[in-house]
Amino acid sequence: MSVRTLLRPGTVTEVPENHLVVVHPLDDVTEQKVNSSGLGTMPMTVSVKLSLMALRGYLILMMFLVLYHLLDLAGVFGPHAR
Repeated sequence: MSVRTLLRPGTVTEVPENHLVVVHPLDDVTEQKVNSSGLGTMPMTVSVKLSLMALRGYLILMMFLVLYHLLDLAGVFGPHAR
């Protein structure tokens, strides 16, 4: 007898009507995933498009600032006067 069989019960046979059975997702039966390949593009308003473009620009700027900081810490730009 292994520890796994002790921790993971096989099946639930008798459950009173006023009780709920909680099943862990790893122990549950597998389900078919949603196929989103044929959905197409999502319609967006102009304000949503501008907000997403601003967010993209902000994230790109932050990545460049992190890269600059890493290169500065590595000493690529030479020593700094203090």
